[in-house]
Amino acid sequence: MHESKVSRRTLLARAAGVAGTLSSAGIGGAFLLRGERSPYAGGVWLAGDHHIHTKHSADGQYEIEQQVAHAAAHGLHWCVITDHGSRNHDKVALEQAYPALAAARRKHPGMIVFQGLEWNIPAAEHGSVILPVTDGEARRIAEFEARYDERNQSREGTPANTEADAVAGVKYLQGLTPKPVFIAHHPARRGLDSPHELRAWSDAGPDVTRGFEGTPGHQAATLVGKARGAYGGKPSAGSFPGYPAESYRTWGGYDWYVSEVGGVWDSLLGEGRPWYITANSDSHRHFRDRTVVDATTLATTGAVTPTDRKADEATNSDFHPGEYTKTWVHAAHRAPRAVLEAMRSGNMFTVLGDLVDRCELFAAADGRTAPMGGTLRLDRAGREVTLTLRVRVPPRPNFGGKRPVLHHVDIIAGDVRGRAADPDTMKNPHTRVAVTLAASEARREGEYLAFSYRFPDVRRSFYARVRGTNTAVTAPRQDGPGVNPWDDLWFYSNPVTVRVPE
Repeated sequence: MHESKVSRRTLLARAAGVAGTLSSAGIGGAFLLRGERSPYAGGVWLAGDHHIHTKHSADGQYEIEQQVAHAAAHGLHWCVITDHGSRNHDKVALEQAYPALAAARRKHPGMIVFQGLEWNIPAAEHGSVILPVTDGEARRIAEFEARYDERNQSREGTPANTEADAVAGVKYLQGLTPKPVFIAHHPARRGLDSPHELRAWSDAGPDVTRGFEGTPGHQAATLVGKARGAYGGKPSAGSFPGYPAESYRTWGGYDWYVSEVGGVWDSLLGEGRPWYITANSDSHRHFRDRTVVDATTLATTGAVTPTDRKADEATNSDFHPGEYTKTWVHAAHRAPRAVLEAMRSGNMFTVLGDLVDRCELFAAADGRTAPMGGTLRLDRAGREVTLTLRVRVPPRPNFGGKRPVLHHVDIIAGDVRGRAADPDTMKNPHTRVAVTLAASEARREGEYLAFSYRFPDVRRSFYARVRGTNTAVTAPRQDGPGVNPWDDLWFYSNPVTVRVPE
């Protein structure tokens, strides 16, 4: 992933010699033909954050209501409270945190607030468990945590701490009705989530396991002299040995699993798995907040205690929810269940610094269309498929005081060839950047920039996904210590799949 500039020559070179061609009407050519209807014609776009901490985490600080207010103030429509599991956190969640969450819902009726948990996954990293809004949501999350959280000790016996325990936990979630959503956190940060574990969770929870964070939180870390995303480690005894050194760093703010074309994410998509990416703040303490927090009270009261003292230097690494990262879902309507189903279906995209606030990606053929997360099924091989992308750049400054300008987008395509023989496969060699399209050559459709790309003679099942940036580099760079996150912005879509009959 070396840095280089996008040029007209690059655009033409990438457009040549691949399965697709630019629309004959140009990059911004006609998109909906033969009566096709955009799958985004109805529904509503809703921005959210599924990884937020409060005073009920050892490294947190704020009240639940404060975090919900932060989310609302930064343009979010939904959020998930995901405090860390700890020794007796299940009891704290049920007796203290849940009443506070219910109060925050009443105070902010315009926000959809989910009960969640940052699960300490046995023998692995962390993950969001997001519960549907029901009368029994608090009891269910507490029971799950007591049974399957690696650090919880509420139940007698040894805490769960094996890969089998993690699979059992996912199976437990799979058995719940209505079903929750499970998303792995910062997967490459410490190298603990091996490819075979990701596949095992997918197999154990086909309706609840929905992917991993494409971009981690802690994006303000470089503003206080730390590694972007808190990705500054190296392999340890529990790390998967197949991961290279560069996987322990972010690339353009995104996890290496995602930024590496043909890498871990593409290896999962190449198997046809419904594996999607999200973005979130992982908000604990704002990077400008120097409040000294007494964490010793967590054990006695179930919450940390902010003091009146101020630290001499800024050491926190986080933005507020929605301030820098957003996950946008395309839901049928504005309701909790609709948001969860949009996440489950994969009809969502991720973005840094409000580079775009709409991303409509869909495939079309013979009067049928499929959106992100969806599957377009062809009646026979040899059909032509048109991929359409419509994005909107916000007309207002972002929360960094800048007005980003989209420079270009990449259309990335990969074959779907079935399950890999080796569960630790971390490559899809049949993935490539099909074409790089300059924003300056897009067609204007009102507030939108529109692009199209044709796959003229489709004979193998494939998926397509998109990324875009405000920079002139052809691929994300490994993040160094001095990068300003507001100057290095990216968005990534989730994939749309095209299936060809066997």
